Amino acid sequence: MQLPHQHNETNSSHTELETEFEQALTDVRKSLVELQQRYAQIQADKQRQIELKHRREEIKPQLRKNPLPELKSELLQIQQQLETLDNALGLMSDSYLTVSFFGGGFVFSKTGLQEAFWQVIRFGGLGVIIGWILKSVVG
Repeated sequence: MQLPHQHNETNSSHTELETEFEQALTDVRKSLVELQQRYAQIQADKQRQIELKHRREEIKPQLRKNPLPELKSELLQIQQQLETLDNALGLMSDSYLTVSFFGGGFVFSKTGLQEAFWQVIRFGGLGVIIGWILKSVVG
């Protein structure tokens, strides 16, 4: 009599596995659609970034020859749009730097790297000074 009971347990576990697999497949499809949308957005943002950089390079010589307020405001708007695109593109952008050492990696924005440099100089120098003081007191 245990055979039919085992058969029912096998069928129910098989059905649960199928349900889990179908759910996982649905999740993968959804993730793929989201990835495709993100990729299309990245491509569009990169194209817009290139167009804005070209326009910025066209405006700069004109601005030097004739500093009109309209050109200054357009250049400012272009710069703001480029910063917005830079943030939207995230790590795909040229303004980010990846540093790998000691088996690990770190990602810095270029302004963040500059800030990290000065923090190392500040606190590293402070550590050296404290070390000299302790050495002179102990030794």
